Amino acid sequence: MPATSFPTSERDVSGLFVLGMARALAARGHEIEVIAPAPDRGDPWTDPAPGVRVRWIDYARPRTLQRTFHRAGAPDNLARDPLAWIGAASFPIALAAAMSSRRWDAIASHWGVPCGLVAGAMRGAARHVAFFHSADVHVLSRAPRALARAIADRSDALVFVSERLRDRFLALAPDAHDRSHVIAMGVDPAPTLAMSRRERFTLLVLARLVPVKGLDRAIRAIATMPDVELVIGGEGPERARLEQTARALDANVRFLGIITGDEKARWLAAADALVAPSIVLPSGRTEGAPTALIEAMNAALPVIASDVGGARELVTHEHDGLLVPPDDVWALRAAIARLRDDPALRARLSDHASRSASSRTWSALAPRFEALLAQSSGECSPAHGSVRSTRTAGP
Repeated sequence: MPATSFPTSERDVSGLFVLGMARALAARGHEIEVIAPAPDRGDPWTDPAPGVRVRWIDYARPRTLQRTFHRAGAPDNLARDPLAWIGAASFPIALAAAMSSRRWDAIASHWGVPCGLVAGAMRGAARHVAFFHSADVHVLSRAPRALARAIADRSDALVFVSERLRDRFLALAPDAHDRSHVIAMGVDPAPTLAMSRRERFTLLVLARLVPVKGLDRAIRAIATMPDVELVIGGEGPERARLEQTARALDANVRFLGIITGDEKARWLAAADALVAPSIVLPSGRTEGAPTALIEAMNAALPVIASDVGGARELVTHEHDGLLVPPDDVWALRAAIARLRDDPALRARLSDHASRSASSRTWSALAPRFEALLAQSSGECSPAHGSVRSTRTAGP
């Protein structure tokens, strides 16, 4: 599985869904090798789960220049750090060299640029399924169409985390329509923990602290709501600015840093709702299909989300969550107040959310990914049936 983002430890949430897919496929008997860019410091784990091995590749010298993909993520690293562009140029070459010495039955590449492009060129006889998440389609929409068509031509199947992303890509490569699929990434089953409610109405955020998440909108939305607390789980380059905004507005905001495992589960149990106020950046880039929404719904937590990217495909307004116009603080505040003041609405959304998310766990999705990676002429459809055993390189 070539991927530009993969967790380096149990406390790292970068590319966590790539690990989730790898574990789910390994649990079905496949041998998984992940190829990912090495971080600029530390010793990342190489055996994150049974049946999953990670090969970290150095792509810049000295190692301190390997600053393109980790920390804030590639789009924000490139926007903030001119030196990150060195790795953006060298990583495709390093990835191609790493893939040239190995052979697999199937390759699942994550992010069309650069992994889908490189994997297509280096696939040999292996089946190649390219996965697209958002920023990669945004890049392709601003590049010559030949780039998107090259990825499509060298892929047996293409998977997009939202319908909107697929539509944007097919505008560039319409011949790929019959090989394109929409499947949002999955989550682990929600653990059963005792609920310990907070004194204030508590909104939870699970997100990287970067501009596209629009978290300052949530802070502004609760600034005049003294009985509402915003708890932010995540790290990123926007933290100092967000903390300053919260202090200036005297808003009830708590910054937890990165939370994982049982700590995250406890906050999902303690919160009253999850809020995802994502925006569309001036460049046009926005979210794909935020897995935080699925995590919350899987934990029977009502969600309030901006209607951007693939949110509408995960959340049905008034059924299992509330959707609000992006970048509209007043609409966001009204939705928060509505949930706060209507326990019956919270209960109804909670019940429907857990039902909606039941089909989005990794164990439920793994057979679909397995079928796409193993499918050949005359074999089963992507959604049903059994497939032959295969060793898989990538998610």
